[in-house]
This record gives sequence, structure tokens and C-alpha cells, in this order.
Amino acid sequence: MAAATLPVIDFGPFLSPDATAEEKKKVALELDSACREVGFFYLKNHGVPAELIAAILGKAREFFDSSSMEERKEISLKTLDNGGDNARGWLEVFSPQKGSHQAVDVYRPVGLKEPPYTTGQGPNQWPKTPSDFKATAETYIDHLVALGNQVMKAFAIGLDVDEEVFLSRVNQSFWNLRIVGYEGRKAKTDALAGIGQHTDFGILTFLLTDSTKESLQVLSKSGEWIWADPIEGCYVCNIGDMLAEWTRGAYKSTLHRVRHTNDSLRISVPFFFEPNWDAFISPVIPGTGSEDDKKYQGIRYSDKFIKSVDKPLWRPPLVPGK
Repeated sequence: MAAATLPVIDFGPFLSPDATAEEKKKVALELDSACREVGFFYLKNHGVPAELIAAILGKAREFFDSSSMEERKEISLKTLDNGGDNARGWLEVFSPQKGSHQAVDVYRPVGLKEPPYTTGQGPNQWPKTPSDFKATAETYIDHLVALGNQVMKAFAIGLDVDEEVFLSRVNQSFWNLRIVGYEGRKAKTDALAGIGQHTDFGILTFLLTDSTKESLQVLSKSGEWIWADPIEGCYVCNIGDMLAEWTRGAYKSTLHRVRHTNDSLRISVPFFFEPNWDAFISPVIPGTGSEDDKKYQGIRYSDKFIKSVDKPLWRPPLVPGK
């Protein structure tokens, strides 16, 4: 289906220093509707410079095109029992059923300490190729954290809640920047390139990709998989499980997957805007007294993170057990 099946939100009026309260509320209500009805939307006029977007995509592509396998293995994600933290570094996923890809994950830095680490609490492992990847990524992260905070303000307006309820729990966001490479079909392996169906477990994902079409699919309300093709100048955004918890399910955490069948390498750079590590997230919307209220009792983000990273939906688990 066409990309227009997902709503497109113009965020420019909300960011404008001259915006009136009424103009900001109009944008906030458009976001609110998209989050309630779909859980996915395009965000345009978001304030992130086009040259910075091009730079981070270019650096990610250079890593997957030019770095050696030895270099990648030097920064490989390590499990807890191998001195790692189950989260940070390069990982190759080979799953004929769920989809195969390579990725590098970096997260908000934590206080340096020696192993053994707990899940998510180790040091970042930055690519050496290209040499300026880290500097470019850190500038990009700063912009995305600022954008995430602005979107949270809009959510607060749309939900008619005090913005500090949100902002006080994201002021040290445990963000995650990931670069992903999906090999083209001309490559040597026969496994499906992609990621299996899943919901994101955090608050909000800002997805940046190259121009490849017909790769990302979103499960519609009618149960059909629809394409969420890139639109130039826009982020593809989706709601995560923590925001669904925060809104008592009013905002939808929607299943999605990647099925990459193009001949060329596809580059994807999702940025996951998350709560503070120790934030306790509980519903801001009053209950109705129904049985559904029991689904939303609140959860500490660190507990959700550990469970989701150790045993993710979209790849084999890093810890034993079901």
C-alpha cells in the first residue's frame, strides 16, 4: 500500500517560537489521534538539520560497506557471562524465520566500572570506521533527545496532563541509537533479510532510513501488513510499550517487521527515546473500573529493559530459558 496510509504530522508549528497555545494544541491533538488510532506516524518539519541526517546515514553506510569483520568482532556485543552487558556493541543476527541483519547499539553512557556488568550497564563500543562516526552520532543524538522532549510536551497537551509528569521521567533518557544493515538479495546468504514482528518496548522510536521502499511493514487495525515507506524529510515514528503503559493503552504499541527483498544494502538508523533508567511508569489516564485496568499496574523502566533485551521478540534470546 502507499506510504500515505500512515498519518503525516507537521511538527513545525509546535516548534515555532511564535506558535500560539492554540496552534500547539492543534498539532498535539493530531499526534494524539495518530497514537490512538494507529501507533505509527510520519513526523515532518522536526527541526533536525538535513545535513546531519545525511551525515549519520552516510556514516552508517560507510561502516557496513567498509569496516572489516575483524573490526566488527572487536566491538561485538558480549553476554554477561563473557564480560559484556547483553546490550552494547555489534551483533549479527542470522534467523531464517525472523530475519537476518547486522547492527550496532549504543546507549546513554553510565558510570564507568569494571565487569561483571548487569544488563545495559556496560560501556559503549563505538565503530572505528569511519573515524568520525562517534562525533557525528553524538551530535545527532543531542538533536534527537531535544526532539523527543518536545514530542513529550505535545503528548502532555494532547492527553491534558501536566507535562512535568512526562519530562521529569525522561530528563535523563536512557536513549538507544542503533545502526542496522540489511544485506541486499545479491549477497551470498539465502536467509530472509529483516527483523521479525515485534513492538518496541520503550516510549517512542524515531526511524531514519535510506530511500529503500517496501521493507518496513506495520500491522494495520484490520490485520493487514502495510508498507511504511520512507518519505523524504520525515521520520517514521512509532509508539512503544512504555508509552502504552503510561496511557493505559490509549496510545497503541503496534506490531511491525522488516522484510527486505531489494538487491541493495538497506541502512536503517532508529533512535529509541526512552524513560530514565530508574523511572517508574504508571498510567496518567484514570481507570474505568473495568477488567482492563488490571493490565496497567505500572512498571519500572529498568525492569522492562532487562526483560526485553535479554529475551527479545525479534531475535534469539541472550540468556537461557523460555
